[in-house]
Amino acid sequence: MVQEIFHFLGRAICHQLDDRSLHVSGKTLSVCARDTGIYIGIFSSLFYLHFFKRKTPITIPSIKTSLYLLLLLIPLMVDGLGSYLHLFESSNARRLWTGISFGLALPYFVYPLLSGKSLEESSERVINKGKDLYWPIIISSILGVVFYWGVLPYYVLDGLIIFTVLVWFSLLASFLFSKISSKHLKWGLSIILGLSFLSTLSLMHEWLLN
Repeated sequence: MVQEIFHFLGRAICHQLDDRSLHVSGKTLSVCARDTGIYIGIFSSLFYLHFFKRKTPITIPSIKTSLYLLLLLIPLMVDGLGSYLHLFESSNARRLWTGISFGLALPYFVYPLLSGKSLEESSERVINKGKDLYWPIIISSILGVVFYWGVLPYYVLDGLIIFTVLVWFSLLASFLFSKISSKHLKWGLSIILGLSFLSTLSLMHEWLLN
């Protein structure tokens, strides 16, 4: 039952090709290796920012730092395009690590906007010190090894990815409710909308395949 729910939500964002997905405890993860990497990266950056930046007024990265972050997107683009055009054959390991690189960068542009204080002059840049980037890299690298070698049980690893998918889409949905003053109502609506959006995408994906 739990595995079916994971795969239902995973289908909303992924083709779920078995040979392009990681396997843990004999079970296929709900999203492919590339998407697994993306959400490992997103989880690692969000985890760090939430626990170390949530009480600090922050704004988006500087132009210079943003350019460096955008470089993290390139490996996945090259790997994905090269594989799609049959210029070379990719591997699940490469898909995983280029996905992690891609996912790491995204929260640095989204998370600072959540507090509504990103335009204040007193707000500091989200990446202010080296550790603001190094720690998410370390966390994601450890998780990458854990996922690739299947160190933890399937339900823990797949559950972490699907949880991150839901959190990420809920965060994006929260911008639609930015004017709601009640945090509980705002995040409740965001989670419902995020879950509804993923469910709709999954059903559409299933319908198109059939």
